[in-house]
Amino acid sequence: MHAASTNPMIDAGKPLAPQIDRIQTELADNKTYSELKQADRAQVVDALSRIRGKLGDDGVLPPLDPAAQAEVASDQTLVNTILAKAKADSRLICRRETAIGSNRAQTVCMTVAERAAMREQTMDVMRKTGISQPENRP
Repeated sequence: MHAASTNPMIDAGKPLAPQIDRIQTELADNKTYSELKQADRAQVVDALSRIRGKLGDDGVLPPLDPAAQAEVASDQTLVNTILAKAKADSRLICRRETAIGSNRAQTVCMTVAERAAMREQTMDVMRKTGISQPENRP
């Protein structure tokens, strides 16, 4: 569950076609952006398709009217925002934790996305069993 080690952002100052190809390849490998929710993944794919549709034969954006430029900029921002969040969610965080019934602390490492998923799963179990939920803690 790791986001791309390279910069996942679309850089408008560079040719877009190779950047779009790279992001689509990383999305397709089901490893690089595995922490993306399906809805976010679909948004990125749709935005990349819209940008690709506006590219010229040389893979570069031709001069566009202001409305089309705004659409491309909006799609680039959407892709950059979603992929930046995926990169942040793939950060590995390690903690020293003591298991219940033990006095020995262990180092437990998980990504931010894994911790969030575990917390959500625990909250679901607590809701289903009727156990009161703890107050929100950071």
